[in-house]
Amino acid sequence: MPSPAPPDFQLLFEKSPGSYLVLLPDADFTIVAVSDAYLKATLTTREDILGRGFFEVFPANPEDPRTISTRNVRVSLKRVLATRAPDTMPVQQYDIRRPESLGGGFDARYWSTTNLPVLSPEGEVRYLIHRTEDVTDFVRLSLRGEEELMDTDVLRRGQELLQASNKELRQAVRERDESLAMVAQARAEAERQRAWLHSLFMQAPTAITILRGSRYVVELANPLICRIWGRQQEQVLGKPLFDALPEVAGQGLEEHLTQVLTTGVPYVAREMPIRVARLEGGALEDVFFTFVYEPMRDSQGHVEGIIVAASDVTDLVRARQRTEALAAEEVRVAEERLRLAMAAMEMGTWDANLTTGELVWDERMRTLFGLPLEVRLDYDAVYSCVHPEDRERVIRSSREAVGPGGSGSVALEYRILPPEGGTQRWVSTQGQVYFDSSGRPTRFLGTGVDITARKALEAEMKARADFEQQLIGIVSHDLRNPLSAILLGTQALMGQESLSAHQLKSVVRIQSSAQRALRLVKDLLDFTQARLGGGLRMERRPLELARLIMQLVVEVEAAYPERTIEVYRVGDTRGEWDGDRIAQVVTNLMANALKYSPPDSRVRVEARGVDGWVFLEVHNTGTPIPPDKLPVLFQPMRRATNEVDKVGRSVGLGLYIVDHIARAHGGSVEVSSTEVAGTTFTVRLPRSPPAGGRPT
Repeated sequence: MPSPAPPDFQLLFEKSPGSYLVLLPDADFTIVAVSDAYLKATLTTREDILGRGFFEVFPANPEDPRTISTRNVRVSLKRVLATRAPDTMPVQQYDIRRPESLGGGFDARYWSTTNLPVLSPEGEVRYLIHRTEDVTDFVRLSLRGEEELMDTDVLRRGQELLQASNKELRQAVRERDESLAMVAQARAEAERQRAWLHSLFMQAPTAITILRGSRYVVELANPLICRIWGRQQEQVLGKPLFDALPEVAGQGLEEHLTQVLTTGVPYVAREMPIRVARLEGGALEDVFFTFVYEPMRDSQGHVEGIIVAASDVTDLVRARQRTEALAAEEVRVAEERLRLAMAAMEMGTWDANLTTGELVWDERMRTLFGLPLEVRLDYDAVYSCVHPEDRERVIRSSREAVGPGGSGSVALEYRILPPEGGTQRWVSTQGQVYFDSSGRPTRFLGTGVDITARKALEAEMKARADFEQQLIGIVSHDLRNPLSAILLGTQALMGQESLSAHQLKSVVRIQSSAQRALRLVKDLLDFTQARLGGGLRMERRPLELARLIMQLVVEVEAAYPERTIEVYRVGDTRGEWDGDRIAQVVTNLMANALKYSPPDSRVRVEARGVDGWVFLEVHNTGTPIPPDKLPVLFQPMRRATNEVDKVGRSVGLGLYIVDHIARAHGGSVEVSSTEVAGTTFTVRLPRSPPAGGRPT
């Protein structure tokens, strides 16, 4: 049986027997609705009063200056706005203007009035209902006191009866008005919710449809699902799914829909391929969908339909398939390149199954160890080929790699003695252990390469370097005695007053050259001791760095009289160091700063004590050290520039020795150099020897 049409509430309101006005809660109390009974009682028409303010339509009687009727009505209306509660006014006179057709002017009328609020769901006043009843005749009858028509007792009983009737009528009207207002509000809210849900459904970023009944009739379908189907809404709404989309029948969707409809258990499909025709009459396409079938239940909990949310993931699947194909091709190419590279490098591979104990070596790996293809591989056969002096180390490292808490990798260089009596060779092997989910080692993969030629070259280069360093040490040591004799002789000659100015100048030049040569010899001896003698020897004594710097500045400024060296001291600069070695550090750094800075610039030297450390900083301006020189600046035979040192004839050992002296004290040296900030060498020294003796 079809549902009855909803009632016409506006018609019901206008034809109701009561006198009603509906006002807006604005400043003018604009009239928006009126009943026919009210129009008749006030001698007005609907066209004349709708959209106008209440007090514009019903002004005060200008012929009665003492009237307060308009003020009383306005106060009542404002009270309703403030309290959001009905307000019943006492009977009062409110004159009504007569139409011109009836002679104009005002009629004296008496009214019984009640004002009621209509609230929104949020509790705000949306409308005001002004209900009134014309009691003019009763009031006039009471005022005249016509005893011939009604004695006092009858009049009293009539008044009581009228008041009771009015009270009951007001209560009935109030309840009816409240019911009508609640019905109207509920209908409006339901309509708003329905419109909101429909809008949300149609604008959802996911394709959604609702299928109802066992034939899966399409009840709702938003634009995205229609786009996926390749259909317009009018082509699918109200039709069974497989009638609207006959091409998808027989592809397994029916079974899943039936299962959800009968069991009420949702179904989720991921990247399911389905053949659909996106254009009407077009060819079928393979499309991939990820979708959800969610059961839709009625008020009793019975499944009456299915909500479908779907996504077209065809582009994503195709992209992944292309990526996987490209990755497979890249893996194949990489494997081929690796095979070619290993062949070019003569590198062998090995694979140890740690579960079964099986060993698999390629031909190149067998050749390295001198094991023919016909020889069965096992660990004893492999380890027997390792040189006896290296065998224990190789076995221990391999066991540590695969053992509990091991590194999981191994990199070794060792000697091989082939079992057939071949030539000894050096091999380098690298391996990686692979573990299962429980942490148990399962495979041990690795490579091996012949490094015999490299080892021979390294041995040859080391022997040559040792010989060169020993030669430098011997030569430097043998040069010290004659140079010392030359310096003693020049000092003796300079003490003679018989020397002419030309002779004295020659002696000074000889002395300066001998001092420079002695410094070079001393650097060479320090270099030899650092490289071959186990490091520089240190004799620690209490020393104050700032005081030592002041003494050395005086000596350096004597050699550079045209230059200025600024000295700063911050905090306690005392510690235990080798005074001669620290003086060597300070002198080398100050000489470097003076050598590589503009002649008119100042060199800044600072000693700073911070907690258990003392810092020495030497700063100069000028051309910065090239960035490519910074990483190798403290290596031997390296200088800060590519230019030849024509003045000092430096061989590039000064900074190398500074670095070794700092590290021998347990400290370090760093350098920073930029165009803006200049160049700063920072030496960091601990106040006392490090624990455990001399650092390595």
